[in-house]
Amino acid sequence: MNERLEAPAPRVRLWANLARGVLVAGVLLGGLALAQRYAASRQTATLDINGVRIVHTTHKSSASDVLREIGIELGASDLAQLPADEEWPAGVPIELSIARRIWLSHDGTLTEVYTHAACLSHVLVAAGLSLSEHDEIWLDGQRLSPEGPLPEVVRPRRAGALDWIAAIRQPLQLAIRRGTVVNVEEDGITSSLHTAARTVGEALYENGISLYLGDRIFPGADARLTPGMTISITRARPVTLEVDGRVRQMRTRATTVNDLLQETGVSLDPDDYTLPTRETPLAQNLHVTVVRVYDEYYVEETPIPFETRWEANPDLEIDQRRTASWGREGAWRQQVRVHYENGKEMHRTEEEAWVAREPEDRILEYGTKIVVRQMETENGTIEYWRKLRMLATSYNAETAGKPLDHPTFGITRLGEVARKGIIAVDPTVIALRQPMYVPGYGRGYAGDTGSAIKDRRIDLCYDDHNLVLWYDWVDVYLLTPVPPANQIAWIVPNNPRERE
Repeated sequence: MNERLEAPAPRVRLWANLARGVLVAGVLLGGLALAQRYAASRQTATLDINGVRIVHTTHKSSASDVLREIGIELGASDLAQLPADEEWPAGVPIELSIARRIWLSHDGTLTEVYTHAACLSHVLVAAGLSLSEHDEIWLDGQRLSPEGPLPEVVRPRRAGALDWIAAIRQPLQLAIRRGTVVNVEEDGITSSLHTAARTVGEALYENGISLYLGDRIFPGADARLTPGMTISITRARPVTLEVDGRVRQMRTRATTVNDLLQETGVSLDPDDYTLPTRETPLAQNLHVTVVRVYDEYYVEETPIPFETRWEANPDLEIDQRRTASWGREGAWRQQVRVHYENGKEMHRTEEEAWVAREPEDRILEYGTKIVVRQMETENGTIEYWRKLRMLATSYNAETAGKPLDHPTFGITRLGEVARKGIIAVDPTVIALRQPMYVPGYGRGYAGDTGSAIKDRRIDLCYDDHNLVLWYDWVDVYLLTPVPPANQIAWIVPNNPRERE
């Protein structure tokens, strides 16, 4: 017999699906209700830990459960004030007072104290300790007042309750230094100090006794203090040492200036000296100067001028010149000693002197050769032995500068009456009575002189009625016969000068 499975009728499937839906909805509604009840149990707990309030969110229904939830374990010295369960919803805080842990180092031992006190004096009472007038309390190198508050706890960056409690319980290490009496001997004077310092240096510093470089102290500054100890101080004297351009402020235990130089390594050359002298005892604030002494030598050279010397040259024609030797300056040398003290010249002394080089004269040669020449002029042929370039002026008796009633009015140097043909000359250049020829004037002779007629100047004389005014440079010819050599001015000054 064959069996056949048939699909359920549509109505049966509908009811089955409906039953499953009702079951799921019931589960969801139950979970929602549970979640609502959990949310409704959420509340905020406030913890006051040593005056710092911390807020904690919880679903616990009692303060003790909150502490357990946070993980706070109270020590034997800690204090707690927990609100009752019925006070919990009203927001009453959980108050905790965590005891601070103090380590007291004193009298060679270590005492541990747990305290809620805020003042150091209460901590000392709790530890059964007392302080005398000169005892001190120190924390990390800082002196604390026994009547002052305990140092505050540094709150950590994280604001959690456990972090704050850990910071409070961090041990505070205090040191009690017992005061003692020590003696200080300085410059023969002894005084007593009451101090709680640990070392000699600290004791002196606390009492305003300064030590300077060069001071000697025994025992040393690092030595530990013991009751009744005597500290000996030998003071160095403040002095000023000036040497080689530097000024040094220093302190020394040297007794004399010489000892100071040895101490500072300053050496003196044989001529150096000090102010005051090296034997001088050192005194407070003495100024010692080292004077460096040295001499420098140099040679001064003074030129010796050469002379110009004229020499006759018979091979040169008259009025020609030649430089035979240009000449050279000589040199006069003298050694000079300059005395210096600290770089400043004090004096100088002229010592050995000598002629280092003789001067050489400049030699100028002038011609003494006479050559007679002839020249055609409007007045005929002339024969001359010298030609000079000269400045010519003119005059007559009336313009000669003498009044009419003068005894020598119109009379020349040679006693003749002034007239044309007489020429006034400088007799040191042209000898009197020398025959001459002046172009534009004619023949004449040197027969007169004048105060203004010097060197290369001549003055042409005219008769009263035929004066011609001159002021010209002309060639003047000295005519034969040639005068004796001792009457010839071989060198004629070049004055005045003709403008080009």
